Amino acid sequence: MIDFRYHLVSLISVFLALAVGIVLGAGPLRENLGDQLAGQVEQLRTEQEQLRGDTEELSAKHDQLATFIAELGPDLVAGTLEGKQVAVLTDDSSTRPGTERIVTLLDEAGVGATVQITLRPALWAPDAEQTRAQALQTVGSIAPAVLAEGSEAALTDSALLSAMIPTLLRGDAEGGLSPELRTQLWQVLIDHDLVTVDGEAPVAVDGVIYASAAPEELADESEDEQVAAERAQGLLASQNTLLEELDRTGLPAVVSAATPGNDASNGVLRTVRGDSGFDALSTTDRLQEADGPLLSVLALIEQTRGGSGAYGTTGDAEDRLPALPETRGLEEQAAEQGGDGGAAETGTQPSDGGGEG
Repeated sequence: MIDFRYHLVSLISVFLALAVGIVLGAGPLRENLGDQLAGQVEQLRTEQEQLRGDTEELSAKHDQLATFIAELGPDLVAGTLEGKQVAVLTDDSSTRPGTERIVTLLDEAGVGATVQITLRPALWAPDAEQTRAQALQTVGSIAPAVLAEGSEAALTDSALLSAMIPTLLRGDAEGGLSPELRTQLWQVLIDHDLVTVDGEAPVAVDGVIYASAAPEELADESEDEQVAAERAQGLLASQNTLLEELDRTGLPAVVSAATPGNDASNGVLRTVRGDSGFDALSTTDRLQEADGPLLSVLALIEQTRGGSGAYGTTGDAEDRLPALPETRGLEEQAAEQGGDGGAAETGTQPSDGGGEG
C-alpha cells in the first residue's frame, strides 16, 4: 500500500513545480516569451503591409493594361474574323453593356453577321416545368432525331432543351436537320419563351461567345431557400449540358463571365475551368470591366486559329491575354504608357498587328 508519506512527497513536488513555474514565468521567461510574441506580431504586420502593397501594385498594373487595350480594341481585332458568323449567348440582361461592346468589336473584326440569343429563366426555373414539357413534346413531334443523343432518362427536360441550342447553331447536316427544320425548332424555343433571338434565328454560325452574368444577378431574392436552391441547381444543369454539347460540336467557343470583386469561385467559370472535359473551350473573366469584352473577342480569334486558354485576372486564369500576334508586347507597352492611353492617341500600333485571317 502507498502510505501517507508518499502522498505528502507528491503534493510537495507539485507545489514546488508550480512555484518554480510562477517564479520563472514572472521573471526571465516572461520577458523572453513576450519578446518572441512581439517579434512575431511585428513580422506579421510587416508581411501584411508588403502583401497590401503588392496587391495595390498588381491592381494598378491590371488597370493600366485594361485601359490601354480597351482603347486599342478596334485596332487589335480589325479584320481578324472577316466574314464569320458569330452567336453571342447570354443568360441575363445585366450583361447587356458587355454584350453590346462584344458585338461592336465583332463588327470591327469584320464579322459578317452576329446573332444575339438570350437564354430565358424558363429554360431552368423550377416553376416552368410544364412549359419545358410542352416545348419538348413539340420538338419531339417535329424532329425527334435532335433529342436522340441526349434522351437518357437521367437528363431533365431543361437539359435536353439546353443541349439543343449548340446543335442548332452548328449548322451541318448531322441528324438530317435542314435549314428550314432548324428555323422551326428555333421558333419552338422562342414561342415557349425559352430563348429570345435578336434578329433572324441563325441557321449556322462559325463561333460562339457565351456571356454569363454574375451568380447574384441570376438569383431571385423573393424565393424561399428551397426554391432558390432548386433554381440554382436547374441553372447549373442547364449551363453544364449546353456547354458540354457546345464542346462536342467543335465550334470555336468562348465562355465569358462577369466576376465582381475579381472572384470566379462560383458561377459558370468555376465549372468550366475546374473540369478538364471543357478544355476545348476558352474562358475569360472581367466581362463587367472595360477590357472584358475585348478579352472575349481575342479569345474567340484564338479559338478560330486552333488555340484555347483561360484569360483574365482571377486566381484560376492561366494568362492575362491570349498569345496572339496582335497582343504581343501589349503589357510592356501599357507599362511604358502608364495606362494613360497614349498609344491610342498617338496612333501607336501593337507589334505584329496583322491578322491571320
